Amino acid sequence: MKKVFVCLLSLLLVFSLVGCSGDDGKSNNNKKPNQEIKDNPDANTLAGVNLEIAVNFTGDAQTAFASVCSAFENRYGATITIDWYGSDHATLMTTRMAANNMPDIYVTAGWSIKKYKNYSLDLRDEPYCKDYTDSALGVIQDKDGSIYVCMISEGINGVVYNVNVCEAAGVDYLSIHTWDDLWEACEKIKAYGITPLASRPNAGLTSNAVGTWLTYDGEIANVADKLIDGTWNWEEYRYVIQAYGKAIDNGYFFVDARSMNEMDTLERLAAGRAGIIIGDNTASVQTMYEMNNKGNFAIGPFPASTEEGVEAITVGEGDAFAISKNSKNIEAAKIFLRYLSEEEVTKKIISATGRKACQQPVLENDDTDGTKAFLRLEEEYKDHNMVYKNIFDREYLPSGMFGVLGNVAGKIFADHSKKGEDEIISYLQTEFKRLYK
Repeated sequence: MKKVFVCLLSLLLVFSLVGCSGDDGKSNNNKKPNQEIKDNPDANTLAGVNLEIAVNFTGDAQTAFASVCSAFENRYGATITIDWYGSDHATLMTTRMAANNMPDIYVTAGWSIKKYKNYSLDLRDEPYCKDYTDSALGVIQDKDGSIYVCMISEGINGVVYNVNVCEAAGVDYLSIHTWDDLWEACEKIKAYGITPLASRPNAGLTSNAVGTWLTYDGEIANVADKLIDGTWNWEEYRYVIQAYGKAIDNGYFFVDARSMNEMDTLERLAAGRAGIIIGDNTASVQTMYEMNNKGNFAIGPFPASTEEGVEAITVGEGDAFAISKNSKNIEAAKIFLRYLSEEEVTKKIISATGRKACQQPVLENDDTDGTKAFLRLEEEYKDHNMVYKNIFDREYLPSGMFGVLGNVAGKIFADHSKKGEDEIISYLQTEFKRLYK
């Protein structure tokens, strides 16, 4: 836990802030957003307020978030305590939920509705909500219209291409509609003398990419309803296992794929040692441009499983922040989220995370490579039968199944024989029943 402190201003100014709320501690909704900040100079301080914020940021994103928090402290006089939970964020937040001990503000990491909504304040009347893109609203707006997060970016997931490699191998990536088309492209890249796929065994392959096999209209299977009600037996998942098994046998992956890490994947595609990554995102595109600023990288949708099926981009919550409905600092927390939504603040964070802006005013002025990749996608695929869908596990699966499907990827690479396939299906059936509540 890291604390960043600034000098406290006078307690008199604290009382001015408290006067903006009713005696019961609830927000005074008769005021327009930020009215107290704009109209009352004394309200330009949150002196004496200590906001606790739990995040999963690491690396450059951690540095950027610490910087914007420090600037907020200097601007408003508040003190911010940051819980740097990193990869343990989900586990630690689950523990805090069970103890009913939530931080004032927390990153929801894709689960603002399914996991956190009973703990979070409804923010639908906040000013930034009117600026969300349709793709963002499709992920964070509940059935009753509630919005539980301030989301400043969204994750755009699909298939990432090294366009230069594809062109050299005679592959027109824009002509890829089905998975069979993609495997044909892999064959051409392999014939050119380059390993087709830089992907490694992870849930990008076995979770994010599988909706076009399993859940959309016109695809080879549609078990969406059975997934949601918990009755699916996972038999149709054999399509996925068999497709990747064949790709492994055909030599489309690196021989050391099972020992590769994320940076290996990106470095190999950026350097032209591979042509395609299945199940990656615009943040990775941005990272690869940092590795090779003379490269040409694009993101496209996951292919359809049939000619009649749809190509799909999966959209997930990016940098999204909720307020605990039991926070003692709700007004100050709201001010912080409005601050995050300011264009320059948002751009500073998403330039580090590589995600795409999801509030229209920021999107229009965002020149990061991640957003450029999304705008290129929209232009290049405007005539394709392409849809935007929520990320597969967040739409259809109980919490915990994403990790299970990551394990499945490793199992496919280890043994995709009939015996291995049966064992994987049995494993999925057991874990799905265990986690489904």
